[in-house]
Amino acid sequence: MFECHITVSTKHAEEATQVAKNAHWKTSEIARDPVLGDDTYFYLTTHSTDYSVMWLRLRDAVILLEEADVPVIREKIELIVHDTKMKV
Repeated sequence: MFECHITVSTKHAEEATQVAKNAHWKTSEIARDPVLGDDTYFYLTTHSTDYSVMWLRLRDAVILLEEADVPVIREKIELIVHDTKMKV
């Protein structure tokens, strides 16, 4: 299972939420990102068992965000090896 995150600024949360809703992604707002630092960021998240599908969904969502003038701070795809909360 793959998990994908797109990180944007919280000041663009409203626009990013609309993109996420239209693209069927989940959203969250998290403080103190371990890589980006102590600020609070807004995240779009989705899952797939197929990396190629995940890559295309990521690219499509980034394009939609850019079209909405939402700067993307980070794009990340992770391979989930173990997660006690994930149903596969």
